[in-house]
Amino acid sequence: MKKYIVIFILLIYCTSTSNNILENDPVLELNYQSLDGQFVTENISDKNTIIIFWADYWGICRQELPVLETNLDDLLKKYDVIALAHSDLESTNYWVENNLIGKLNIGISTAELRDEYKVIGQPLTIILNTDGEIIFREYGYIPTTDF
Repeated sequence: MKKYIVIFILLIYCTSTSNNILENDPVLELNYQSLDGQFVTENISDKNTIIIFWADYWGICRQELPVLETNLDDLLKKYDVIALAHSDLESTNYWVENNLIGKLNIGISTAELRDEYKVIGQPLTIILNTDGEIIFREYGYIPTTDF
């Protein structure tokens, strides 16, 4: 019985100390490569953030991004929005220049981001709350009216 009490007290102590550590964590940031080749750190703590992982060679992604950009003004009232390509810089730039009007924040995803968010295909839409927790995750085309 004493053994279980010690384990219980230890469990309570570990839980309470880990909560204190979380409260002091720095603000969550996304690190990715911009279309000009520079690495960017984006703070996502001010409002929920929509991240769309996409690829310029995938048909459904090529359909989704222009629609997203058309409805971007409405989305930006509630969300930060970023589209992170899972393709190379040159082909992504070419596709963006020829198919979008330049309003959408676009970058190149990193292996670390793809691992962190378990990106195994695209398009993948993730919504993060201001604490960096995933509150929505869906593969495939998502109408912007669903947000």
